[in-house]
Amino acid sequence: MEIRVLKYFLEVANLGTITAAANKLNITQPALSKQIKVLENDLGVKLLDREKKPLRLTNEGIYLAKQAETILNLTEKTILNIKSNDVITGEITIGAAETPLFSIIIAAINTMQNVYPNVTINLVSGSLNDLLDRLNHGLLDFLFALDFNVKGQYDFIDLPQKIRRGAYLNLDHPESNQISMPTNKLLQYPLIISRNPIWKDYLGALTNKTINELNIKMTFNLIGNAILYPKLNSNVMLIGIEGLIESPEIKFIPLDEKTTSTGTIIWNHTPFLSALHEEFIYYLNRQIDDLK
Repeated sequence: MEIRVLKYFLEVANLGTITAAANKLNITQPALSKQIKVLENDLGVKLLDREKKPLRLTNEGIYLAKQAETILNLTEKTILNIKSNDVITGEITIGAAETPLFSIIIAAINTMQNVYPNVTINLVSGSLNDLLDRLNHGLLDFLFALDFNVKGQYDFIDLPQKIRRGAYLNLDHPESNQISMPTNKLLQYPLIISRNPIWKDYLGALTNKTINELNIKMTFNLIGNAILYPKLNSNVMLIGIEGLIESPEIKFIPLDEKTTSTGTIIWNHTPFLSALHEEFIYYLNRQIDDLK
């Protein structure tokens, strides 16, 4: 499957007709139609339903269109990064957990871009499982995760800073006057927690209960929408790390066990890193050293 033909197919998928795609690509309609048929023959599937008007993608065509965009972006970025030998330029894609600890990464990026202004950073948010899948398939260069403890197959840098865990509450919550949140209080109220298994294991160990014995009312991948619940409901507790939410309606109370979360940036183990990636690691290590 040639990259050129993949680009042709993606244009057809995006524009909806072979004629429009041919005009944009500056080739004839019969030539483009022939290329798509060759691609279908190579893959052994139909990508276009030519009997429908307007033209529609088959299920296989929809899947390939989604993958094609990712493949083409990765190819373009790879070529750009390989070409940047003497002058550091190109793109770095980082998957990131939502946490104030990421400010350390941002500071390193800022310093690096001051030296290499042609470097572009792409930030991707998502659940840990989704981001790990992207990293493993080469769609992320680096992944910043909280409390990541499966490091054997990756290279990594642990950040020295820690951040407190606790509960986000409505100001009218019965426990909003607590200085720190006793563990037994977690058993008395409905909870909102991250879908990340690390947090489920953590709460189970903390309360000495199985996750099914806790009153879990909601789980989330990203906290932005979940925090709307304690804003509305003065009885629920959202369990998370400090500094994620700034709202006059919400209060953060640390857990009295003084438990903390740590941050780690990981990347796939490889004997070869591009000069661009080496520079990013250098500036990150320098930023960490400045904080010690």
